[in-house]
Amino acid sequence: MVDPHERIAGYAEVARKGSEAFWQRVKKWFLVTAVLGAVVGLGVTVLHAIVFGLLWERFLPLLNPVTVVLFPVAGLGLSGLILQRFTADPGVHGTEEVIEAYHEREGRFRLRSFPGKVAAAVATVGFGGSAGLEGPSIYIGGSLGSLLLRRAKSLLGFTDEDVRTLMVAGSAAGISAIFKAPLTGIVFALEVPYMDDLARESLIPSLIASVSSYLVLVQFLGVRPLFLVEQRYSLSPTDLPYSMLVGVLVGLVARAFIMSFRAAERLGHASGLPLWARTSLGGLVTGLLGLASLLLLGGPFVLGTGYEAIEGLVSGSFAPAAALALLLLKTGATISTLGSGAAGGVFIPMIMLGAASGAVIGGLLPAERGALFPVVGMAAFLAAGYNTPLAAAVFIAESTGGAGYLIPGLVGAAVAYTVAGRLSVSEKQRWRRETRLDALMRTLVGDIMTRDVVAVPPETTLAAFLSDYVVKLRHKSFPVAEGGRLVGMVALSDVREVPRASWDESSVGELAVRDVVTISPREAVGHAIERMAAGDFDRLPVVDPARPDRLVGIVSYTDVLALDAMREEWRKHRGRRPPLA
Repeated sequence: MVDPHERIAGYAEVARKGSEAFWQRVKKWFLVTAVLGAVVGLGVTVLHAIVFGLLWERFLPLLNPVTVVLFPVAGLGLSGLILQRFTADPGVHGTEEVIEAYHEREGRFRLRSFPGKVAAAVATVGFGGSAGLEGPSIYIGGSLGSLLLRRAKSLLGFTDEDVRTLMVAGSAAGISAIFKAPLTGIVFALEVPYMDDLARESLIPSLIASVSSYLVLVQFLGVRPLFLVEQRYSLSPTDLPYSMLVGVLVGLVARAFIMSFRAAERLGHASGLPLWARTSLGGLVTGLLGLASLLLLGGPFVLGTGYEAIEGLVSGSFAPAAALALLLLKTGATISTLGSGAAGGVFIPMIMLGAASGAVIGGLLPAERGALFPVVGMAAFLAAGYNTPLAAAVFIAESTGGAGYLIPGLVGAAVAYTVAGRLSVSEKQRWRRETRLDALMRTLVGDIMTRDVVAVPPETTLAAFLSDYVVKLRHKSFPVAEGGRLVGMVALSDVREVPRASWDESSVGELAVRDVVTISPREAVGHAIERMAAGDFDRLPVVDPARPDRLVGIVSYTDVLALDAMREEWRKHRGRRPPLA
């Protein structure tokens, strides 16, 4: 019979361990992420003050047909110069770097580049580049989250697996603060790493950090929504078909924008020009488009973040023809700014493009629905551009102060997201969460193949083949090659078909299978496994793509298993990254 005192002691021990686990979770996620959110909120407040309070307030009175061209040239040129001289990887910044760190660097950032990348984004946006502050904001949040965990990991009981979680929480805090939209920050940070999945393990930390950063920022900048719509909207069932139509049309416009944006990036890289020169040219084109906006529309609406223009589109201040001109000019300015390589965010430019597209569509339709079309256009363009339909719908509800737009926004976002397919402005996004098997299957054959191939000369007798190759090396099949040229494949099963008495007279060249299934080193391991399984092969010759008869390696199931074992060992010890991949 159990002693009652021992039973009570057991219950007390269970309660003690439960209490310790509870406080450990509170300490890890509630306290730490609340502090992180507050720090990020302060950082974004300073960023906002520098760009809008220090730069834009001083430069706006100076804008004229000359300075509207010169300011973007100077700002983008400076942005490219800073990235080139003071950062380790100038081609990746803002949201792209956060996504890359999440997928490829276990949430870790190259923090030596932090000051340079933030300064480059300030130069871009502060001097009139067509970009948003959400790029540096999400980068500030992600970097600070990663830094905080690395500095306090052992003290606070965090593990290596928590690094990405806290990085996502910091990113959510950055978005929450810059847009005064805590729910948008949470959802966008969870959605943006994937096109068709969520970083769901970061939900609670992101929630705490996002709310904390919002509460800090609004102490300085107030709680007024970003694009307040004074007229309240009430949902009408007849608006949903219109929202679907807006989703289809804006989704097509977004596809065209993404393809043009990617083409501009490729053209910039192919030009061979130094980064500062590319961004200076981008600044010149941006400035000229700003001049066109000044002359045609009465203001340089395509420069900077474009908050004023977005609010004007939502409030109906732009006629359809003016909205179309704004759409074309802003598209060119954004591609020139960010496609040239300057630092900055593409979130807000896409919001403006969506609002302009919606205003144009609304002008062509017989229904008069106020701000509905521009607002749904905002959600649709963001959903198509970044593959973030939930964040897009939540953003329009929070940024306009009109919760009634949520349902039509969701409809338009879902349709545009479907129309966009797997296109995205982000090259770093992945389709969905990757398993170990997925990682193995997409590894290139050239990364795992055996390069020092043991090949059998065609004149080798079957007896010598068995004794000198099969018995010694323990493989069931071998390539037959002469002077590096692949002749065929021979397997132990082929030899068994030949009478034993003929082994000393018959050669491997006579028996070899000439119609060989091969693979290129540039193909994925998944393709190699498919071919080995289809032909019941244990090994597959790897040949030069330019010369299909030249043997360069061999790949087997053993090579694939060795790579899997290596990846697992790396995961346990958390090295930088596996050497082959």
